[in-house]
Amino acid sequence: MDETITINQLAKIFDISHHQIRYYEEKGLLFPSYTDNNRYRKYSLKEIYQLAQILMLRDLNLSIAQIKDVVTTYKENDYLSLLGEKSKELSDEINKLQKIKKAIDNHYVNITNKKVSSTKYFKKNHLEKIITLKTNETLSAKDFLKLQLSTQFFYNDIIYVFEEDEYHMCIKTEHKADFIMNEGKYSSIFIISENDDEFEEQILSIIDKEKAPIYIMELSSGIFTNSNILELEILIPEKSNKN
Repeated sequence: MDETITINQLAKIFDISHHQIRYYEEKGLLFPSYTDNNRYRKYSLKEIYQLAQILMLRDLNLSIAQIKDVVTTYKENDYLSLLGEKSKELSDEINKLQKIKKAIDNHYVNITNKKVSSTKYFKKNHLEKIITLKTNETLSAKDFLKLQLSTQFFYNDIIYVFEEDEYHMCIKTEHKADFIMNEGKYSSIFIISENDDEFEEQILSIIDKEKAPIYIMELSSGIFTNSNILELEILIPEKSNKN
């Protein structure tokens, strides 16, 4: 009894076209078990597993030339090394996508929530310093040029730590960093403006009244809108906060 299948049946198993299978055959990656008297290609269980391997390697973004090298010359140690390398790449990509998803979720909340002054509770946050400026200095485009930041930087809520005579642009990090935003309650004040000078005047007015340090969060939801409106949330720690 013939246990083989046709090229169309093989394509159906993997939900691909028979043209794709023919392409892999043309590139020397896959061959039929045999060709019958009617010149129909026939495939056995062995070819099913071979095609599964080819498709998995394609999912790992290997080129046709790389796949041919794998299926024709790789020994077990070579294959294990490749899988380890690709596993790390996938982990890095998953971490990147998780950060993007978290940023999108934060942006959604920032955009939909009504921005009113309130009291908020924050867990302890470690803040990584990106740049430090004097309070009379303004962050400029050239500062960003020097920093050589990636697009992912802008997925973060940027937090400015204001001390007596200087301020630090920071982002949250999972490890211990330059500053700690202590756990506890914070008075939250939203500032929304279309005018840079008016914006700065409001910020400095609040800073003058409050004891340092205070935290100013630049709401990154702005990069997901077409608005020119500047949005900041000023966070003033309450005295009862934990160290």
